[in-house]
Amino acid sequence: MELLTSPAKLKETNKRKREEHNKFRRREQCRANQARYRDKQRNAQLQLERSVEQLHKELETLKRRYRDLASRERSNQSPWSVVAEVFRLLETSFRSPWRMSSTQEMKNHSETRQILAILERSFAHDAAMGELQGVDALMEQLLLFSQFFGKPHLKLQRIESVAFGVMAARAKLSLTVTEFTLRHAFPHLEETVSVDDHGLLSQRLLGQRLECNCSLTFLFDGDSARVVRLEINIDLTTPLLQALGSLKDVSKVLEHARVSSECVIGGDGEKGVLSDNRSNDSTSS
Repeated sequence: MELLTSPAKLKETNKRKREEHNKFRRREQCRANQARYRDKQRNAQLQLERSVEQLHKELETLKRRYRDLASRERSNQSPWSVVAEVFRLLETSFRSPWRMSSTQEMKNHSETRQILAILERSFAHDAAMGELQGVDALMEQLLLFSQFFGKPHLKLQRIESVAFGVMAARAKLSLTVTEFTLRHAFPHLEETVSVDDHGLLSQRLLGQRLECNCSLTFLFDGDSARVVRLEINIDLTTPLLQALGSLKDVSKVLEHARVSSECVIGGDGEKGVLSDNRSNDSTSS
């Protein structure tokens, strides 16, 4: 006996097929719509990032133009007063070590801000010290130097005009060698023995007070009367020789020191270490 599908059942079957087909089409349409939406969002995000990057570039260009224009303005500070203000900044910062936890902390104090305002008007925006450029870089070096050594003290001895556009200052810089100094300025001394087998150089230096002669030479631009270069020389050799008694030992100390011949501190991520260890080592100094 042949089984025949009733018209009602056939109609119901076709209806279900149409519904399933419509559901499938709607799902596919939703997926396509979601994909287009995601693509649109990604494109909008990329466009926004490109716009922000372009704005940053334009802002930096404007800042450079402003600095260039500002640097061309003639400073109304005399070379003598500029040198004096630099030493006032150094002496003030060394005298108040709690101000030296960061460059931002240094700028939070009114006296320091006043000195910095004078220096920013007296220094070219790209004033150089070694390979460093700018007043902020010089401030960072001041911070690093104050943290590498314990109880720094600076005493200005004299200022003189060497030639047109060249000023020189002489001073006495006193520094204490701390554990922090040895760990970060002279890390190579950890296992270095002195030539006469008198023990580790690091142990012989720890706690020594170094009295260093230092000089700062200021080179001024003739048109703007601003400082374009600052050259610093600190005589570490003489006090180290007094402490160790051997030129060979002094050579070992200075050979791999993280203080360059131009008295620039840096390298190997020292900046990040300083803030974390400041409090511990300042106590030991």
